Amino acid sequence: MTAAERHPKLLYWAGVALGPLAWGINLQGVYALAHFSCETTKLSGTIMSAVLALVALAGAAISARAVRRGAGPEWTDPQGGGPRTFMAWLGVGSGLLFALAIGNQLAASLMISPCLR
Repeated sequence: MTAAERHPKLLYWAGVALGPLAWGINLQGVYALAHFSCETTKLSGTIMSAVLALVALAGAAISARAVRRGAGPEWTDPQGGGPRTFMAWLGVGSGLLFALAIGNQLAASLMISPCLR
């Protein structure tokens, strides 16, 4: 097993992909569940937002773990840069930023009644 097989390239991109994906699903899900939340329960959007915030944080954690392991010598740039490590750091920041955005939407959905239209 080579070093490239042990450290899949997708680990570096996890935060970049999972953060915006979780936020997009949360945004559309909260809008879709607003009508049903007014009729039955108000916890469906809260639970979904909490789970998706954890998904965004998991993407950031996976990217942070990829940063800690570091890219192998086959991925380093001849001029001394590390493009995979840069993408992993970008994934950490992106995952944290989108988890914060989901948390802000969660706080708003807890304060504002979905029945107000």
